[in-house]
Amino acid sequence: MHYAGELVDYQEVFPSLQANMIQMANTSGLFWRGSIPVGWLQSGNLPPFVCRSNDEFNELYHRRGIDALIREGLAEQGIHFLGNHNVGNTYFWSKKPINSVDDLKGFKVRFFGSMSDTMEHFGAAPVMLPHPETYMAIAMGTLDGSGTAWWLYRDLKLHEVCPYFIGPAWQTPQGMELWVSKKAWDALPDDLKAIVETAAVAFTKDYADICWMQEREMFNKSFPEWGTTYIEWGKEDIDRITNEFSLPYLDKIAKEIGPKDPRVVKGIEIIKQFMKDYGYID
Repeated sequence: MHYAGELVDYQEVFPSLQANMIQMANTSGLFWRGSIPVGWLQSGNLPPFVCRSNDEFNELYHRRGIDALIREGLAEQGIHFLGNHNVGNTYFWSKKPINSVDDLKGFKVRFFGSMSDTMEHFGAAPVMLPHPETYMAIAMGTLDGSGTAWWLYRDLKLHEVCPYFIGPAWQTPQGMELWVSKKAWDALPDDLKAIVETAAVAFTKDYADICWMQEREMFNKSFPEWGTTYIEWGKEDIDRITNEFSLPYLDKIAKEIGPKDPRVVKGIEIIKQFMKDYGYID
């Protein structure tokens, strides 16, 4: 096992897998969506409020075919894809109360990808910073808050500088992916391939369960200890973000990225039908 940055910089993980220098990685097509069009379908890249529970995430990705589309696209890039998995729900937190979408105007926040695009759309000023730099930026007043998977609020002690935690989760969940060098995969006998595939499914379920249990512990036990105030937005704000931003964002992906890979168009159609089936869009 090697942690992020120990073998190569994160930007070099993809070419290193292609070259079989690294055999397997926990990474994301989100980082290379410029050269891998199906990276736009990765769960961490979707706009807010597409999936609203882990069961919905499993249905969309593992049952309705999004994982299959990503698998096809990555195979053409020399990558064997073992699937999307849950790495914790995406929230954001702040030095001051953020009680509705309207309160985002002027909010200086560290966020990523489509989450930053959402913030900007509603008048905030998002920036991208490495996680270890976020605490000091908030403490010094350069930022008003940040957002990502919930456990970084805990692990980086951001509750010390951001006493307000805003929900519900914009992504349920934020996701990552297991990638394998196709050269290494093809070299495995079928019985070992089956073991790895089965282990990947078990890992996906176990990690999601752990994320959920620890998130509940943070809400129920840690928030009172830290003095964190949880603010949950209502249906009006959720519907506004979904209809004013998320739906047009999905259409924009289909229009701009679809000509590069028809799988992206098909994936957006699956996602929108999924959201209709759950009553999230008309």
